[in-house]
Amino acid sequence: MNTRAGYFDALAQAEAAFKGTPDWTNAQAWRTHTRASGLSGADLPVRVGGGGSPASLMVELFAHCGRLALDLRDVPGSGYSRLLLQAHTRHFDDVLNAVTTGAAYVAVAITEAGAGSDMHGLAATAQPLPGGDYLLTGEKRYVARLKQATHAVVFAHVRRPGVERTLTAFLVPLDSPGLKIVNLEQTGLQGVSFGGLMLGDVPVPRRARVGGEGEGFQLFVRHFTYWRTAMAAAAIGCGRGALDQAITWLRERQAYGGPLGRFTHLQQELAEHVARLHMAWLLVQSAAARQDARQPAFADACMAKAEGIEAALAATDWAMRIHGARGQTTQLDLSKRQRDLQALRIAGGPPDVLRSQVARAVLGNTLYEAALGRSQSAADDDPQLGSRRFW
Repeated sequence: MNTRAGYFDALAQAEAAFKGTPDWTNAQAWRTHTRASGLSGADLPVRVGGGGSPASLMVELFAHCGRLALDLRDVPGSGYSRLLLQAHTRHFDDVLNAVTTGAAYVAVAITEAGAGSDMHGLAATAQPLPGGDYLLTGEKRYVARLKQATHAVVFAHVRRPGVERTLTAFLVPLDSPGLKIVNLEQTGLQGVSFGGLMLGDVPVPRRARVGGEGEGFQLFVRHFTYWRTAMAAAAIGCGRGALDQAITWLRERQAYGGPLGRFTHLQQELAEHVARLHMAWLLVQSAAARQDARQPAFADACMAKAEGIEAALAATDWAMRIHGARGQTTQLDLSKRQRDLQALRIAGGPPDVLRSQVARAVLGNTLYEAALGRSQSAADDDPQLGSRRFW
């Protein structure tokens, strides 16, 4: 059943099963319900039981789920376990296989209280031990899905004298000794948990290192090219869902002797939001197509997420406004969509950080690094970060 039609049929069946129930925004319940369709592993290789679906199909699935509820962005695909595909080994195939069957799920722990988008500033460390193993120490904050996950990919610096590239990724089981999960509350995207990790000399074997020492930034770039494209698609779907409700309201609401939608200023505003969402969707499709063609797409993904979420937020805010007081109530889900989009606006990189990466692709690394007040980093020779022309 690992086909486009099979995936969408599974989502339709789940929608019918969960509509109006407490599990409507419970992504884990949806993943369990759609397990037989292979949706959980749709974007993983066939060798681990996945569907091998291209990014161009996955963004359609993410957009569909986002239209229903942004919490459901976790239903299609394997989430952050795709990062393990960037390793130079197949040691992680057992975990990937478990993800496809629903027995495992992977979170990612990057952000800290004192460092987020500036990955050079992360304080967590992985102390090398004789024999090649490590001890992880530090704190991670603002991490989603820890209660739903079995593992987390943790980014930390392996400090060695004279070595510039130190950021490294590790796959850590969440039941590891020395690891403690801290709970936090967030106002949006409440369909999954939110919190942090306390890492107190957590032992990590060498085989749990994802890639080589110092390759953490490259792993981040490659994975988040895909993930940002996917989240842009989900956000656009969320905005479409808000506009769907607005269109219905414009047709049905009677005001001043006729349907609300007859007022031309509202028609003009509607047309603007439809156009903005559609333009953002074209950015998503372009970024996905470049990934399927194995072309650099980091700046494209940054552009798609930054502009896609802004377009979705603007459309949702407008939909709330034309509903008047009703738009502020729980009779509709518009206020929830707005909160969820605001949370997703920050998760995975806020718009200003993403736009700076687009400018970096156009202007080059020298001006980008000068803006940060530092010399060009050795990590910046990644081909994904090369110059990019958009016309």
